[in-house]
Amino acid sequence: MTRHLFPRLLPAVATAALVAVLPARAEEYTAWTITGWTDRPEARYQPGEPMKFYFRILNADQPVPGKVRITLAADDGRRTETVHEVSAGKPLEITASLSRPGFVMARATLLTPQGNAARRPWRNQQLRDIQYGMGGCVEPEQLRPALPEPRDFDDFWTKARRELADVPLKVKRVIRQQDSNFTVYDLTIAAPGPRPARGYLTIPRNAAPRSLPLDIQFDGYAVHAIRPRRLSNAIALIINAHGIRNDGDENYYDTLARGELRRYGFRNEENESPGSCYFKYMILRNLRAVEYGRTLPEWDGRRIQFSGGSQGAFQAVAVTALTPDATNCRISIPWLCDLGGVTRGRIRGWRPDWRPGLGYYDTVHFAARITCPVQITAGLSDWTCPPSGVQVLYNQLKGRKELTFYQGLEHGAYFGYDQKKAARMVQKAPAALP
Repeated sequence: MTRHLFPRLLPAVATAALVAVLPARAEEYTAWTITGWTDRPEARYQPGEPMKFYFRILNADQPVPGKVRITLAADDGRRTETVHEVSAGKPLEITASLSRPGFVMARATLLTPQGNAARRPWRNQQLRDIQYGMGGCVEPEQLRPALPEPRDFDDFWTKARRELADVPLKVKRVIRQQDSNFTVYDLTIAAPGPRPARGYLTIPRNAAPRSLPLDIQFDGYAVHAIRPRRLSNAIALIINAHGIRNDGDENYYDTLARGELRRYGFRNEENESPGSCYFKYMILRNLRAVEYGRTLPEWDGRRIQFSGGSQGAFQAVAVTALTPDATNCRISIPWLCDLGGVTRGRIRGWRPDWRPGLGYYDTVHFAARITCPVQITAGLSDWTCPPSGVQVLYNQLKGRKELTFYQGLEHGAYFGYDQKKAARMVQKAPAALP
């Protein structure tokens, strides 16, 4: 079964026999998944060349008929939704194309007989739509930031660092957990802005002076408690995004999420100017944590590693750029990439509206200042952090770098996704990373 989309749309109509096959209740979908593949393993195409996406519906890993909604979005501003029947014997074929450098994303959502998204319980028992997504690209190495970086980008961050230096480094360190292998400390570190830096520090017991690297991880977009990290071969720091308590109760975080921190980072009036953006003091708190980490006697004085996913990846890239002696950066599904891309028709994803102040926080502009090795993993069907922005980030990096895009990976895994078996597109420069 073939359907051609971009430019021609052919919607399909469900039959009475198909309706009879589909379950009616969520619990009956617990073994259902959608899977898919492209006609090329790396999903690279030339401008205007057909991209073919194939989808199949499975119940307990066996092909079954059903009805799906196909959503396509491309980096030339086009977005479509159509409904199709899928037979058990033949996969649904969707054809798309793109005439300029960029990405196309295709996502299939299983539908109930009533035309609603079919859902099944996820790991936390909450219901999630049964979906599967993929992507294809045209000349990704040609992608560059849609808008130029602010002329005073470096001046702004130099002044911000002075603001940080004006606040003395004062630390409160309380033991929270201790066993034969690790000591975990709850940290509060003085920093500029409305709150101090807060996080958990974990040091292996009996670590010798100047023996361990400093490994700092940053948190994703949320208002919640964080958990300590434990690394047997490193000093492990995790910094919460807001400088709030690390171990508050549910009411504490709910109150902040509904009040002061509601829609943080998305307030257009704050994002008009870089000085009022919410992310300014987030980054300064992170830099203060790095400053403190350097004082630890167990640090080897050389290795400083940063990591994070989504908003945590944004923070990791920003802090790596502002820490010239950083030795490594590992990120996944990075957020706030190529924020001006929406002005060129690139897939928007989930991000604040474009405002001038955001140019000082664009992950791709920070990336241009990084020279240490960087490893990136991302999804070719990420509707939160679209692949074009991630690709621009990769293209901006100056040092050794590696980017692995996975088919079937959104901003989280689709049902049935297996990263070890997933098709992938790998880019490395200038040589394979160790």
